Amino acid sequence: MEKTLYRLLIFICFPGVLSAQNTLGYELRRGDVFTIEQKAEQHITQSLDDTSHELTNRVSGVIQFRVMEQNDSTYLLEFMFQDLIFKIESSLQGVLFDVHAGEPKAGDTQAAIFNALLNMPVQMKLSRQGKILEVVGGEQMISKVLEQSGLPEGFSRSVMKKSLEQQYGSEALAESYEQMTYFYPEKPVRSNDHWSNRFEGKLEARNTWKLDSLTTTRTYISGEAGIVMKTDEPSNSMRLEGKQQTTLIADRKTGFIREMTVRSDAEGISTAAQMGAVEIPTTINSIVTYRLIAQKHVQ
Repeated sequence: MEKTLYRLLIFICFPGVLSAQNTLGYELRRGDVFTIEQKAEQHITQSLDDTSHELTNRVSGVIQFRVMEQNDSTYLLEFMFQDLIFKIESSLQGVLFDVHAGEPKAGDTQAAIFNALLNMPVQMKLSRQGKILEVVGGEQMISKVLEQSGLPEGFSRSVMKKSLEQQYGSEALAESYEQMTYFYPEKPVRSNDHWSNRFEGKLEARNTWKLDSLTTTRTYISGEAGIVMKTDEPSNSMRLEGKQQTTLIADRKTGFIREMTVRSDAEGISTAAQMGAVEIPTTINSIVTYRLIAQKHVQ
């Protein structure tokens, strides 16, 4: 009798102790607008015999997401690049590429071309767990860039189109930004619970997520993944394997990230068409950060 009464008192005074499950996911409203700053730095090292070549890629940008529609299971978001900065440096050849799309200088043809990527709306269909179900509009954005380039129909224009599709086509955008959105579980979880999901595409990741903690305003999640990075193009191919670690802080009310860091390390083999069948040992180390810099609601 005393034990039963003791258990009853615990339940009355501390009901959360017995049923502290939490349903995590996005709770967005039509008219919500989120502005994210993204920064990425990637170090590529290729070694052959006693020599090595290092490439450092730096990309940063500002991206705006606006909720256009909501229903019971999905959201329709409109997103656009508001700024983009690219820089590629080679240990052997110096700066190979340096473009600020948002501030094209007179005579800077490359910046003028990439400026066409800015403020071009693309639509994204998102599940409440963050899986990107569909992206529409990437091809229109690429067409605008090609028109801005002034290149006539022919080989050079086709090469440029192929390159842009790999980064900014609808499928490529879905694969790229799912890393930023898809981390919520299908079922309610408690603190320290784990769940898993998987990313597909040029970067395959088998993710295991953990709910580290919750507050009244924030959700803290971490993740570990085994990754495979692969490309198979006529000019080059690559297959690397490694690990990825993610930490993030999300808003408890909306589910949208406030801060996120993704670190990955992978190694394997790459080949280049101009070098025949020579296999080149390759490593890639990268860090990508996302940070919420503005949030508002518009009617």
